[in-house]
Amino acid sequence: MAAHISTDLAHISEAVRVAKGILSGQIGVLEGCIPLSTVANRIVPDWWVDPDFVVFGGVASEIDALPLGSVREMWSSEALERKDVEVARYTQVVRERVMAACRSIVDRFGPHVAVDAV
Repeated sequence: MAAHISTDLAHISEAVRVAKGILSGQIGVLEGCIPLSTVANRIVPDWWVDPDFVVFGGVASEIDALPLGSVREMWSSEALERKDVEVARYTQVVRERVMAACRSIVDRFGPHVAVDAV
């Protein structure tokens, strides 16, 4: 394992699992950026300059006000309709960058985790 990569296999496994989930469509592009940004500082020393994790952190910081996941249950249907347009627009804007970063995470860190861990 390279010196700049964490030896915290649990967080690396989580990052690879989420990245693969985004790539396969099982996890939403925006939704997946939240856990990836959360584990970043446990995997790389400087996530804000890491070419992949900075993408997830940037997206996560932009979606704070969007109804994603279980929080949607607390929103009115009218508000969801309006915000869903914003979610779709922002997803379209960031999709390729997020997908490229996910492919890179799998390439960079996938070899460091057991196949059954992801």
